[in-house]
Amino acid sequence: MTLHQAEESKARGRKVRMAISGSEGSRSTGNAAGLDMVPGLEDFVIGFNFGEIWSRERLDLRTRCMITLGMLTAMGRTPQVAAYTRYALRLGITPEEIAEVFLQAIPYAGLPAAFNGMQAASDVFAEQGVSAKTEA
Repeated sequence: MTLHQAEESKARGRKVRMAISGSEGSRSTGNAAGLDMVPGLEDFVIGFNFGEIWSRERLDLRTRCMITLGMLTAMGRTPQVAAYTRYALRLGITPEEIAEVFLQAIPYAGLPAAFNGMQAASDVFAEQGVSAKTEA
């Protein structure tokens, strides 16, 4: 199977990736092995996910990042939660806003999923020297 994405899609995707991660590639600790395993997968992810979906104008990158963080939390995708917590901070989303994403996940995804997300985010906050203490 060959994975193809139009050059325009990949170019848009690289711009989005640069904005959210500081890199044009789609590598994070949660997906690097898969990208190395399947030739062309990284270009496909850049072109489709970031070039076609994330680059749409109806939602800004900040909103898309918060939605993605909530969905990854609900699905229990902890390595990706950590990566998207880093992206959220890079996009100017505050630690308090990130904490609200996890709070919002409690009634829909359950306490364990939300707590796992909070732990992943707490580790990122510690590595970046930020904290989030919200009022109840």
